[in-house]
Order: sequence, then C-alpha cells, then structure tokens
Amino acid sequence: MPCSAPRPTSTRRWSGARRLRALLWEADWGRYGWPEEYGGRGGSSLHRAAVHEELFRAGWHGPAVFEHVEIIAPTLVRYAQPAFLEQRLPRFLDGAEVWSQGFSEPEAGSDLASLRTRAVEDGDAFVVNGSKIWTSWSKWARWCLALVRTGTADERHRGLTMMAIDLTAPGVRVRPIRQANGTDELAQVFLDDVRVPRTQLVGEPGEGWAVAMYLLARERGTLSWLRHCGFRRRLLEEHKSLTVADDRAVGDFVAQWAGVRAAAADLLHRDAAGQDLGPESAFNKLLMTRAEQELQHLVHDATGPRVGVPVDEEDLLRQREYLFSRIVTVYGGSQQMQLITIAKHVLGLGRG
Repeated sequence: MPCSAPRPTSTRRWSGARRLRALLWEADWGRYGWPEEYGGRGGSSLHRAAVHEELFRAGWHGPAVFEHVEIIAPTLVRYAQPAFLEQRLPRFLDGAEVWSQGFSEPEAGSDLASLRTRAVEDGDAFVVNGSKIWTSWSKWARWCLALVRTGTADERHRGLTMMAIDLTAPGVRVRPIRQANGTDELAQVFLDDVRVPRTQLVGEPGEGWAVAMYLLARERGTLSWLRHCGFRRRLLEEHKSLTVADDRAVGDFVAQWAGVRAAAADLLHRDAAGQDLGPESAFNKLLMTRAEQELQHLVHDATGPRVGVPVDEEDLLRQREYLFSRIVTVYGGSQQMQLITIAKHVLGLGRG
C-alpha cells in the first residue's frame, strides 16, 4: 500500500530544533552549562545533560542540531578566540546559526591525517582550497568547523589546523547528498580560494589534531548521554507494537541501555571536573552504537512489513531511523578505529 503521508524531512527537523533552542535560550534553560561571559548561566555539561533528559521525558523526539551543539560548542569554548566566541557562540546556542563539522574528505575518511584540503597563509588570512564530504547539516549551516592542512603532507597530523569557515563566503559551494533513508542532512562542501581570517582559527596553527581529538572525545563520549535519552524515548513509543515474544529482546536492549547510561554518566562527571576524557570515549561510542542498532533491530522485528513499506508518517520515521542505524558504526570514526584505539591506548596491546 503506497504511503500517502509526507516524508519527514530534514528541513522540518532542523527548523523545529532551531525553534526549540530559541525557546530554551529565552527561558534560560538553554543557558545552563555555558560560560557567563558568552551569555550562559555557568555550570557544566551535567546541567545540560539534566535539561536534555527532562526534554525527552516531556516527549521531545530530538536531537537534530542539538548534537552539534554538544560536540562543536564545547570545542569552541576551549579553543576559539574570545572575540569570535563573543560574537558567534550565543547565536549558536540560541539556534540562530547552525554549525557543521568538516573532517572527512573524498580520499580521507577514517585516516584524517591524510586529508588534503589545504590552507595557505596570506597576510591576516588563510586561503583554503579543497572539499569536505559527509558534513552533517551543511545544507542549512552558516559555519563549518573544518580541519585543514597548513603544513606538508609528510607531517601528517602535525601539519593540521582547525578553523571556522563561513559557508556564505565567496568560493564556498554546498552540494546536499540524498541518503538511502530519504533525508539530505549530509552534504559535500567545495572550497575554492576561500579566505578565512586568522581570527577564525580554532586553536593555534598546527594544533588541529589536538583540537580534533578534543572534539571527537565529545562526539564519541559525552554525546552518548543525549543519544541514550533518545533510545529510551523510542522504546517507550514502540511498546504497543511489542509482544510477549519480544520480552527477551527488550530485556537485552534495556541491559545495554543501562550500560550506555552508566558509561555516559561517568564521562559527564569527568568532563564537568575538567578532566581529559581520553581514549575511553571510544568505549562509549561502541556501547552507544550497539545499543542503537539493537533497538532498531527490535523495532524492525516487531513492525518489519511497515518499515519496508511505510503507510503513514510513523512508519516513515521507523524506516528512516532503521536505515540510519546502519551507518552508526562509521560516523565519528569507524568501529574498527574505536577497537584499535581501545586496544592500543586503554589495554596497552601491540606496544611490544
């Protein structure tokens, strides 16, 4: 039976998330956990985690651009120049401006040290040429936090620099990518002689690898709190579709979900205490990935025909989320890279 309901679009998710951020900012809830000098109310990531959990308990489906706020904004607070932060951070936090993240390239995915997008110093600016791919939300973003090469190719990770690129600047072209689940939240960004002022550097020249590792620790670690809240909400929404025969699978998922919650809470407390999240964040990414895929397997097994041939908007949501769950072992660093990180830097294997 063909679907007569409109497909849930990325534009609707994006615009809804922006409106919610504006409401939270105006009511002060969106200010908790951010520095007072940039419009926040002080506090830490624990305050933001509490707000996120209450939003999901109230029926929020999340997270859309909230993910990038939790990944990119802390990185800007840590490394961006104060004058730039003063201008841009409040507009990021209140939903007025969206950010994307420019790491992967057509010939540099998990091996970020091989990226080729190059920035050449020219007076008080850098001239950037190259392209970034799989940049989430770039279709709607004003800014892209991009990792570029300022050193030689032989320097690998030592020759990288992080910078904020204005996607409305001359020489920038954004081409959306339609995904298998029907959304176009990903894009390829082309950069042709784009001038980026030095004031938009995030960290010092050549410090890009350290900035990237700080960011990725949040994408793989503290973000897991936001994601696990969404898993719980999704299971509650699907409970009417489940039968007694699904009880064991539900129990298995709940056990995994509890593991994600415990690991995420630990990293949140470490982050709030100003401690380095370190390679342990890779463990959180593995737990989060497994829980998300197990949840989607559970929903698919209970509603399989409707996922394959949607008949209403709820079925379209199931289909979109199931197909998206196929890629969670890739984004933010592949599952293989997370396992290698844990083996080398947590377990100390392969050093002899």
